[in-house]
Amino acid sequence: MIGRSLILAAAIATHAVVAQAQSDLARAEVSFVFDGVSLNISLNFAEAPKYAARFAAVPASCDPDCIVPQRVADGIETVTEPEVLEFLVNGVAQSQGLLVDARMPAGRSMGFVPGSVSLPHETMSENSAFRDDILKALGARAFEDVFNFADAQSLVVFDNGPSQNAAGLLIAHLLEVGYPPEKLRYYRGGMQVWSVVGLTVRE
Repeated sequence: MIGRSLILAAAIATHAVVAQAQSDLARAEVSFVFDGVSLNISLNFAEAPKYAARFAAVPASCDPDCIVPQRVADGIETVTEPEVLEFLVNGVAQSQGLLVDARMPAGRSMGFVPGSVSLPHETMSENSAFRDDILKALGARAFEDVFNFADAQSLVVFDNGPSQNAAGLLIAHLLEVGYPPEKLRYYRGGMQVWSVVGLTVRE
């Protein structure tokens, strides 16, 4: 069940502590502080094969496609691992954006990208009681029944990978409520590709 903790987590995540962020993007090595915790991401993560097998074993959602297209929606840029790493250092660590995991809690419990926050796609559906509170936590300002997204966070959204569409559903829900497409990007590779190339995973 989606509880208040998700809303609180989203609110806390928007205030990530800024510290010295260091990166060697050419070597896919980054270090930064997020929410008061020092995080390091690099290639050759010793447990990457275990996670790669775990994420590969997740059945395709086939909702609607068994392999999602490269473009999730018009106007939404698709990014790769180096761009996600750059976003973590220059966006997330500087409180200028959030790396968003669109999977449901059971999926996230299998492992996630360090520095990401959980925002299950169902929490942003039309019938969700949490939607307005989450939008406010993301920086949108409400005027009666209308949201202003001028100060909303930039988001990079991911899920398990090309065989899942949780990220596509979350992005669709965000676009439906008026979230600006220029503030949304899609990491299609997700946990499947992230782990296959050997990048750090946390639980």
